[in-house]
Amino acid sequence: MDSVFVGRDWLFQVIEEKLKNTEQAETRGAAIIGNVGFGKTAVISKLVALSCHGSRMRQIASTSPSSSPKTSDPCQEIPLSQLSPSASSGIGTVKTLNCPSAQENQNQTIDSVRRLASKVVAYHYCQADNTYTCLVPEFVHSIAALLCRSHQLTAYRDLLIREPHLQSMLSLRSCVQDPAAAFRRGVLEPLINLRKEQKIPQEECIILVDGLNEAEFHKPDYGDTVSSFIANIISKFPPWLKLIVTVRTNFQELICSQPFFMISLDDFPDNKEIQADLNAYIQYRIGASQDIVNNISLNGKADTAIIGKVSNHLIMRSMGSYLYLKLTLDLFQKGHLVIKSASYKVVPVSLSELYLLQCNMKFMTNSSFERALPVLNVALASLHPLTDDQIFQAINAGQIHGEQEWEEFHQRMETLSSFLIKRRDKTRMFCHPSFREWLVWRADGESTDFLCEPR
Repeated sequence: MDSVFVGRDWLFQVIEEKLKNTEQAETRGAAIIGNVGFGKTAVISKLVALSCHGSRMRQIASTSPSSSPKTSDPCQEIPLSQLSPSASSGIGTVKTLNCPSAQENQNQTIDSVRRLASKVVAYHYCQADNTYTCLVPEFVHSIAALLCRSHQLTAYRDLLIREPHLQSMLSLRSCVQDPAAAFRRGVLEPLINLRKEQKIPQEECIILVDGLNEAEFHKPDYGDTVSSFIANIISKFPPWLKLIVTVRTNFQELICSQPFFMISLDDFPDNKEIQADLNAYIQYRIGASQDIVNNISLNGKADTAIIGKVSNHLIMRSMGSYLYLKLTLDLFQKGHLVIKSASYKVVPVSLSELYLLQCNMKFMTNSSFERALPVLNVALASLHPLTDDQIFQAINAGQIHGEQEWEEFHQRMETLSSFLIKRRDKTRMFCHPSFREWLVWRADGESTDFLCEPR
């Protein structure tokens, strides 16, 4: 919840501007398209965090037993996503010049993201390694539950309390039997009627859906995926209920025939706004860490020209990926990377190289990786977040010669804790979809070290 969010002001302005245009057919919503690690989920999470649901998330996080950080490692405090520490004072971007027009523009962009967030009534994250998030019945059930919690739609919640048949219509059983009917009769029709009766505000509402491509991993033999479900039902949406969805670039055919306008985060280096975003993120990280400054400067001197050159090199290497920048700057911050010459040969050239470097640092010997491999294989194969105890039982279920001891297993989990993140409910998920994919597949010519075998 305290993550830093830098840049993307232009994106929120474009979305707000386009959604206002209700005359055009394609304004049923916006589709944000981008490659892996380009910050699509971060954009959605920013809107969620500033919405009415964000305060509830902060409340849950603060009362959660695992809410206090277990480590004082400053790199852990700068993951690439949700909310700036100064949420109340706007986006955590680099300072603007103190001239009226710059201040005016800054206020305008802050207003854009806040205005959009104030309209968010529900959200959904599709995650390939969390199967339930990718299934249509769960999607319908979950969206309905979040609509009930939305401040704007208290009349909808009251209606469900008064009308048990509507609750029954939205039960998981009904959503499994006929998700389209459940959504139409349990969500859309009641909302349209409440609006006609002026019981809910006469303003736009937004539903956010992140990672439509992730749900394709769970494409059923019969029935819809989340994206085809949306495609089939979007025509039934009232014009004031909009969708903002994200999808990975190589899956954009999922939404190309849908009535959304597209915004690409891939337009690099042509889109100067994207370059400015990446530069702002680098400057933020450099400004927040003397260690980064020391390790990217020859002789440890914070020479503006040298820092500028390194920044430009990182931006061009990133090809637009915030994740690449985050992981590379983390390595500089921890002292694992130090620039010693103007050739920048030590800097990894891709996400794949970054993951290889991280694993080489984590597993110094083949045998240390061999010990961790069963844990990674189980986590990859399960497609559900598992607790440590469940992973332990699964590994021992396959042991022929003697069981693994809990203490030894616990040590392995500690070693893997930066890759398998523990969630609030004590289950674990991979730190990023791209890392999960890297463990099971490599492009031609890439190192095959640390490949896993979920089968």
